[in-house]
Amino acid sequence: MSVSIFVVRAVIEVAERSGAARADLRARMPFEWHRLEEPDARLEFEQFEQLLSVAVALTGDEALGLHVAEQMSEGAIDLLAHVAAHAPTMREAVESSAQFVRLGMDELRLVSRDEGDAFVVHYSFPRSTPRSDRILAELFTGGLVRLARAFTGMSTFPRFTTFEHERPPYQGAYARIFGDHQRFSQNATSIAFDRQIADQPQMHLHPELYDLLRTEAQRRLDRMTTGARPATRVRNYLLAVPPSRIPEISTAARDLGMSERSLRRRLAEDGTSYRDVVRAALEASAGRMLRDPARTIKETAAALGFADAAAFHRAFKRWTGMTPGEYRRTSGA
Repeated sequence: MSVSIFVVRAVIEVAERSGAARADLRARMPFEWHRLEEPDARLEFEQFEQLLSVAVALTGDEALGLHVAEQMSEGAIDLLAHVAAHAPTMREAVESSAQFVRLGMDELRLVSRDEGDAFVVHYSFPRSTPRSDRILAELFTGGLVRLARAFTGMSTFPRFTTFEHERPPYQGAYARIFGDHQRFSQNATSIAFDRQIADQPQMHLHPELYDLLRTEAQRRLDRMTTGARPATRVRNYLLAVPPSRIPEISTAARDLGMSERSLRRRLAEDGTSYRDVVRAALEASAGRMLRDPARTIKETAAALGFADAAAFHRAFKRWTGMTPGEYRRTSGA
């Protein structure tokens, strides 16, 4: 999984505004910094997660995700931001973002739908440490509020926003961006607006430019996805789902745009099965969680959907040949 260099630049830009020195970021991040100048460069997700952690440590800004959403430049998500900004309505901006979202980050997903008189957007994104998950949720939902205000005016607030993390201490920042209706410790990350806001026409629509931007976005997306193995696509999809809610193969196939039969056949041609890819994804998620010293083994077991720590212990030993405690010690967590 990887992240566009434009998103990386946005985080660095806001971190520097908040007091982090570029030299300190360089010293803490083992990254080829010249790649910041390469428009097609991408950073591996684990490196991006490390960047978020380093940026928070250097700035002391736990609300970094909200501040990136508020302060990043208009083109901070490259072509994806321009496509959304030139859509005829906010609804189409969200739908286009969902179509081309991989240009910004692999396995970030947006699903929008009408629920009564509300327009609701649900997010799923690559999971890692609790801090990284919280920052990404704040960045994505805060970014959507910013998009809504670009279409409708600065007085726009969502009807409600739900977060999977616990209520953070910086409630004033949440109230400024999301208004008074936030729900924490929920089962999903989502944000809802009045339905009429979603369909309000944009005053500055330029249809020809919008079509050109969409064509270029599709060209870049095609270039990125050419040659991706089925098992890799499924694994990346699963890594963007909360580990305790791994879907049945029928749901995965639908989300990936194919029938269950086609998915089984393609995985078999790739020398694997859905069950094996699920196991590999859970193993990868478990490894990331165990490398987080702030998360206990019991908490990791619960996050992965195991009934208790003993069941997780047995499964992890079967996957890796090590107990969770042994893995944690050898990984330096």
